[in-house]
Amino acid sequence: MVNTINEELLEKAIEFVKSRGYENIKSRLDDSLDDPTSFSKDNSKSVSPDITATKRGSKSYFQLSIKNDDEQATVTKWKLFATLAEMKNGKLYLLAPRGHKSFTTNLVKLYNINAKVISI
Repeated sequence: MVNTINEELLEKAIEFVKSRGYENIKSRLDDSLDDPTSFSKDNSKSVSPDITATKRGSKSYFQLSIKNDDEQATVTKWKLFATLAEMKNGKLYLLAPRGHKSFTTNLVKLYNINAKVISI
């Protein structure tokens, strides 16, 4: 997934997070920032959010939403991050670049994912 994300998109995502007043920003996609915590089940494939950040003691998760063929894996990852964000009084933000917003919105509605879709 990292290979499909260009620098401009990454900069927009991090700028969005910073502009909303978040602190302690971590990103697995930017070498200048610390990596967020990864999650795995029984030493299987690990999953980590694209960006995490805190604001007023709440931790939020940010995912770049790019159309892909593995819908089930995407939904599972989003549900995990939505649950983690809720547990930490934060939110899951799905950052959709131009051309990817309807894909993102449709999955959120279809699978009842507690997330806010943002165009970047």
